[in-house]
Amino acid sequence: MLLNRKTLSEIIVGNHKVIGFWGAPPGRDLEEASQRFDGATFFDLDVFYDAKKSGAVPDAFCHIIRNCVDNAIALGGRIHCVVAATGPEKCDAGRFAARLVEEITGVEVVVTVNEGRKDPGAPLLCESRGSLKKRIVRTMETIIEPLTSDEQRRATADRCEPTHGFWGTPPHPIEVLDLFPETTHVFGWTRCVEQGRPADLDLETAVPDGLPIVFFSQGFCAKSMLAKHLAHKHRGMHVDVHDTLSAATMAKIEAFIRLSEVKT
Repeated sequence: MLLNRKTLSEIIVGNHKVIGFWGAPPGRDLEEASQRFDGATFFDLDVFYDAKKSGAVPDAFCHIIRNCVDNAIALGGRIHCVVAATGPEKCDAGRFAARLVEEITGVEVVVTVNEGRKDPGAPLLCESRGSLKKRIVRTMETIIEPLTSDEQRRATADRCEPTHGFWGTPPHPIEVLDLFPETTHVFGWTRCVEQGRPADLDLETAVPDGLPIVFFSQGFCAKSMLAKHLAHKHRGMHVDVHDTLSAATMAKIEAFIRLSEVKT
């Protein structure tokens, strides 16, 4: 299976169809879609591609879900089908979005639930040194394109002791991750995805004591309940962002990181 890394507009004006997906659907459903549509590439609908707002989702709603819906509507006939994560590995909104997209576009939506595998894999990228943004983006790409042997060896060799932590889903805007040092470990749902257990609530809420962690939640996301609780419990920082990263929020994150660096 291969990811399609073209922009939304490039796919719209192109001659090939893609398989859309969101969340972390089970591998068997992704592989079945790939076989049905002759090895078509996969397009991650969670990502912000600056799609025109469809108006199908309220403004006061999770931006990631809005991305899923707006991207699918914008692509329309360029999608073979959408493989949609709709269970505890995503959220109820993923289930609602699946119904919405199918009714508005007429595109087939394959509704899936990913319970995860029995034994969790190793948190390689989540615990290695390097750009936090690049590591989280690559983690999400592993849903379609697993790490190569070379990438696994490199991530293992680059494992580092954490100075900071980031907890949550891949954020919008993704640029918030540029604020973190390369020695930041990843926790929460993103870590669950890398370890193959996106619906594992115990793993999602497991964080080390004493590590300065930013607990991120997307505006209007139900996970903000977890983020706020865990930030209070572990004396971290809860950040709730909707649509744009304000200068004030960015300054608060930077101050939290600098202050924790002084303490360590």
